[in-house]
Amino acid sequence: MASAKAYDILVMGASGFTGQLVSKYLATQAPLQNFTFAVGGRNRQKIEEKMREVGVKPAAVLIADSSDEEALRKAVKQVKVVISLIGPYLIHGEPLVKVCAEEGVHYVDLTGENPFIYKTNQKYGRIALENKATIIHCCGFDSIPSDIGAFLAVQRLKQVGGDDVRASKVRTSFRAKGGMSGGTLASIVNLRETEDKEALKVAADTYALSPISGVHKGRPVVVGSQTFQGKTTWGAFFMMAPVNTAVVHRSWGVLESADPSSRVLAYGPRFHYDEFLKMPGPISAFFASLTFFTVFGSIFLISPIRWLVKRFGPKSGEGPSPEAQQNGWYETTTVAKSEDGQYESRVVQKAKGDPGYLATSVLISSCALCLLKDYDRLPPIAKHGGFLTPATALGNVLVERLEATGRFQFKVEDGGDARKTR
Repeated sequence: MASAKAYDILVMGASGFTGQLVSKYLATQAPLQNFTFAVGGRNRQKIEEKMREVGVKPAAVLIADSSDEEALRKAVKQVKVVISLIGPYLIHGEPLVKVCAEEGVHYVDLTGENPFIYKTNQKYGRIALENKATIIHCCGFDSIPSDIGAFLAVQRLKQVGGDDVRASKVRTSFRAKGGMSGGTLASIVNLRETEDKEALKVAADTYALSPISGVHKGRPVVVGSQTFQGKTTWGAFFMMAPVNTAVVHRSWGVLESADPSSRVLAYGPRFHYDEFLKMPGPISAFFASLTFFTVFGSIFLISPIRWLVKRFGPKSGEGPSPEAQQNGWYETTTVAKSEDGQYESRVVQKAKGDPGYLATSVLISSCALCLLKDYDRLPPIAKHGGFLTPATALGNVLVERLEATGRFQFKVEDGGDARKTR
């Protein structure tokens, strides 16, 4: 990637709610970490107005509509890393990925749309590799806690039992306080209303994003559980599990298929991943899952209800109050078991801020800063470029950067000899 760039980072979609949060966070970090950032979108007046409202003075405002490839290319050529907040991505996101892959510019986004990830990887994956552009989807609450949790849990198994230890069952439980993202809701409704049968098939396939297939059956978790040191945690279906599970399985598949320099991080051929929303017990988990499937099943199956959701539900570009954002949080617990049953490990992640907004704005900004400021420290596979995941491209470097913000905590431990706790 050429070094002579006018700006370090470009935030596309900066006038949206999350775009404002990302821009605001980057503005606090720019003088401390010595980088510049520009903001972009299709409406200069709106962008400048929103930046004034949040007290942000970007280095430049670059104008490009999401469908105008020529304008996007002109903007992308001026920067080293692009943060894309242009959603729903399946509708608006592809041209920007294409341009970044072709121009050798690193790219991160917040998509939770598996068909979009699949489509762009199939079309531009080889081009990104050729130009050493690192493309990382799902760099927010979807799917960093899941992806990094599984990565850290498996690596702790290897630290305890040796590099030859292979992980088998890995599961994550979620607890969170925050609002529903309008962008996430728009993506769900848009996927339901698409006539692309391949997109629907990809959305339901837990290995659709992985270069290889595995042993996971891909069934929805109605009542889930995880056991660490003999203590069992129960949970219900988690609405982001289809996205997160596919991303984690992509990390597994990428590492299983990697060259020797990266295969030391491989999870093992029988690795499989699930996650759930933490509940007090199996009965409450069942009824919580039943409620979820009833509500979202109605949205999927009944068009008048979808109309009501689009009319009165949270919109893209809207979000919670500053107080609600500060009061939000999430906590995840990932437990990994070795294939031979000898070892187990646990990773507990805690974050301050509304998961889908404030925490996510710091998560994606940190991913971009890893690519910008920590590139030489990233895993070897990241230097090859191509479509990677937060875990495979950024790994422990991202964990260090997140901990340094003071908003994220990671506790990694092992359970000793798991056979003794049965």
